[in-house]
Amino acid sequence: MRSKLLLMFISICIAALGSAATFAQGIGDRNRAADSGGGNYSIQGRVYLPDGRPAQNVRVEIVNSDAPSTYFYTNTEGVFQTGSVRAGNNTISVTVPGFPTEREILTIERDTPSGRTFNVALYLRNQGQKKGDFYSNNPLFADVPKPAMDKFRKGMEKLEKNDAKAAVPLFDEAIAAHPNFAPAYFQKGSAHLKLNELDPALEAFVKAIGIKADYVEAKYSVGYTQYVKKNYVVAAAVFDDVLKQKSDMADAEMYRGLSLFHLKNVDAAEASLKKTIGMTGGDRLALAHLYLGQIYIQKKKNAEAAAELEKYLELVPKAPNAEKLKSTIADLKKQT
Repeated sequence: MRSKLLLMFISICIAALGSAATFAQGIGDRNRAADSGGGNYSIQGRVYLPDGRPAQNVRVEIVNSDAPSTYFYTNTEGVFQTGSVRAGNNTISVTVPGFPTEREILTIERDTPSGRTFNVALYLRNQGQKKGDFYSNNPLFADVPKPAMDKFRKGMEKLEKNDAKAAVPLFDEAIAAHPNFAPAYFQKGSAHLKLNELDPALEAFVKAIGIKADYVEAKYSVGYTQYVKKNYVVAAAVFDDVLKQKSDMADAEMYRGLSLFHLKNVDAAEASLKKTIGMTGGDRLALAHLYLGQIYIQKKKNAEAAAELEKYLELVPKAPNAEKLKSTIADLKKQT
């Protein structure tokens, strides 16, 4: 029976990781709440800090007068996504301690064709900073000439519309106008990653770090790209370095744990994944629960394994192989 559970679980993990780059962008399991019902549209958004970096693991609330409010958490790139959005006025808000609450109203007309995805961006501001004044008084952009900044803005607009292919040449033009443009290299790497172009992504992230040595998001992205390339030893080492700089980055802790799991260092992987779900926003990282379930199956901790897999399904109700996973949970409970 235990062998059967392990085989079933392996197939589930393969399916869940079938598009690793999708998880990197935060579109999928970890950011999707249960559908509110009755909606025909989707929202894909990104939240930025005042310094231009992505706002990680922050709560985003969406309120529609015709439906209960829903909330989501951003990933390491500040991205969130939801389906089942209703027509009408949708208020999207994000509140982070130390910053004014940021709100955007998305109005969807009743006759809008169903299935459409709307892109939004929310920019957190420092106290006293005017709305729409995102790039001013920002140290990352202080010495960037206007031609480079204009290309960068256009590249970001393409990324926000999920057009990574069109974004890459715009970031290249921004870099040509300002060779030490670290955020342009980082966003270029992000665009390549969306396109599953791993080697160009890695090169761009490394360039960003070469310009700005403490660029922690770029470091994380190097680790993630190495993870996708299955270079688990390198990935684990990079995530160790990231966590020394930013110890509360739940995504880095999770992928450190997954790297250790693939290296068959099960005890260290368990410790890292348990630490992940104890962090702010970490309990929403579905893969942490999925792999903890696998570890507990290996250790014959059936009750713990069932609980972790149930949490995974709660976060990802439409997961690949969900029915097989439910069967695994039922078998685990019979053995408990």
